[in-house]
Amino acid sequence: MPFVGIGVGVGRQRFSQGGGGVVFDADYQAVLDYATTQGYTLPSSGQQTLQNQLLVDLKDGGIWSKLDTFAVFATDGDSDFGLIDWKRVTDYTAINSPTFTTNVGFQGNGTSSYIDSNYNASTSGVNYLTGNYSFGWYMDTIDASPSAEAAFAATIPGSNWVRYPLKRFYYTSGVSFQAYSNLTIGSNQMVMANASATNLTLYANGSLTDTISIGATKNPANANFLAFYQNLAPNYSDSQLGMVYAGGNLDSQASDFYNAWNTYLTSL
Repeated sequence: MPFVGIGVGVGRQRFSQGGGGVVFDADYQAVLDYATTQGYTLPSSGQQTLQNQLLVDLKDGGIWSKLDTFAVFATDGDSDFGLIDWKRVTDYTAINSPTFTTNVGFQGNGTSSYIDSNYNASTSGVNYLTGNYSFGWYMDTIDASPSAEAAFAATIPGSNWVRYPLKRFYYTSGVSFQAYSNLTIGSNQMVMANASATNLTLYANGSLTDTISIGATKNPANANFLAFYQNLAPNYSDSQLGMVYAGGNLDSQASDFYNAWNTYLTSL
């Protein structure tokens, strides 16, 4: 399939032009087809091109094949389209109406709303494996409440990662504190956590910021990944997220992942 330039700042776009119009990458077309079947409002034609490019860039960077779940909340489609898991071509579930803002994403209310990915790495993980995994998010606005939160994590007793008032990245095992990072989480930041057997590497906007020891290998927590909800306390978040993901270790693709996402985000 040919690569055709479509404009400044977009780069290579994998599609063909035929009698039926533009044909996107098959995996992105599957997302559009699913949304149409469900009766969701699709993104604008221009944004469809940008989203297709994002997926193509993830493939070219060797990232797409390592993802288990990937949702782009920042879209000009409707909120239902924003909840589609592009990788599994199924839906996340919005609980108690988190606020959706076009081209920005979802925001919790700090008291009751959250998003359930319906993805459990312990029972349905493909690339997210013991001692070899990654998860993260793009945060538009940092939580202003004094509570702990999980921006996007599986937060039950077990291996999990949560944020606390110091805006740091904490690793816990069971319900007890184990280690924390010097990474200060802020607004307009793409955060990536990549785990090996004994270490957790943390990235902010594609750059390595910290490596912390997490001791012996732990199995993934047997719980769904949730956004805006940390159920150990429990606590809720009023942060605003534009994208979330989980999958295999992406240490070698951290910069490419951020560049692909940033190219999409800055084109909206």
